[in-house]
Amino acid sequence: MSITSLGAELQQLSHLLEVLIIKESDISKAKQLSEKHQEVLNKIRELVDTNIDTATQKYIKAREGVVQANAEILAAIQDLAKVAETINTIAKVVDMLGKLAKAATI
Repeated sequence: MSITSLGAELQQLSHLLEVLIIKESDISKAKQLSEKHQEVLNKIRELVDTNIDTATQKYIKAREGVVQANAEILAAIQDLAKVAETINTIAKVVDMLGKLAKAATI
């Protein structure tokens, strides 16, 4: 078993739960899985909010970028022609989050 970070394991947990929810044909079980997935996401949010200094410019820029990316994703869901633009925005957000993570470890 390889040693990975808690962040990487949480990311995989979230992704695998999403896959399981999609594949589960029993609606009751899928609903229970969705509720557990939301609990996992809430805990991830708590960990980030507790451990990242929100007063930094990198945090502010990263948060603004994520808000913009979320808005574009919602628009792209409605109009698939916007997906290319959304991919570019997400790439920028990932870069900002990388800078924030690097700054948080210093």
